[in-house]
Formats: sequence, structure tokens, C-alpha cells
Amino acid sequence: MTIKIELELDMDAYNKMYGPGSKYAEEYGAQEHSEEDLEEMAREILEEGFYDWDCEGWMKLNVHS
Repeated sequence: MTIKIELELDMDAYNKMYGPGSKYAEEYGAQEHSEEDLEEMAREILEEGFYDWDCEGWMKLNVHS
């Protein structure tokens, strides 16, 4: 079975809410996310969500932008 997932992230909206210069960043500090960070986050979510398939090697995951 193949399931194709397309994930689109609105970084401008995210940065407006949580990025440098935002109210959140002033209170808690801003954290910049690189493209590699975001790819790793998506990978971790999918590997955790499909834990049995991932740990048994039954899942092949390709994450790229």
C-alpha cells in the first residue's frame, strides 16, 4: 500500500505568531526552524504514528522538500 502525503507549512504565518519580534518570542524566546528541522519533525511524527511498521522495518519513509 502506498499513501502519499503532501504537507504545506505557512512559515510566514508561523513566524508572525511565534518568530522573532512576536509577543511570544518576547516572553519565551524565538526559535528559528530550518528546512532540515521541519523535515525531521515530520519524519518523527510519522515514525511515531506508525511505530509498529517503522520499528519492524515494514515502512519506507521518504521525506524531502
